[in-house]
Amino acid sequence: MRTQTGRKFPALFLGLWLFIIFVSVVDGYLALRHRRDIAELELNPLGRVLLQRCGGVSCLLAAKFTGTVIACALLLLLRRVNARLSWIVVSLLAGVQFALLLFLLLF
Repeated sequence: MRTQTGRKFPALFLGLWLFIIFVSVVDGYLALRHRRDIAELELNPLGRVLLQRCGGVSCLLAAKFTGTVIACALLLLLRRVNARLSWIVVSLLAGVQFALLLFLLLF
C-alpha cells in the first residue's frame, strides 16, 4: 500500500539527512580554515571549553564529527523504529542546520 508520497518520503528524508551532514562539514571546514582565530570566533560555550582545555581546533573538530555521526546514526535508527517521528526530528534538525548555515555564511 505504497502511495506516490510514500515513495518520495525516503528520498526527502535522505535529502534532509544529507543536508544536516553537509552543514556540519561546512561548519568544520570553516573552523579549520579560521583555526588561528577560532578561539575568538567560536560562540558555542562547549566549543570554547574544548578549545581551551582539550588541545585546540583538532579536539573541537573531533567533537563536531563525533556529534554529527551520533546524531545522524540516531536519525537512521529512529527511522526504522518510528518513521513519522523521524520525519519530525529530521525536519527540525535540518531547520536548525539551515539557520546555522545562514549564520555561518552571512555573519
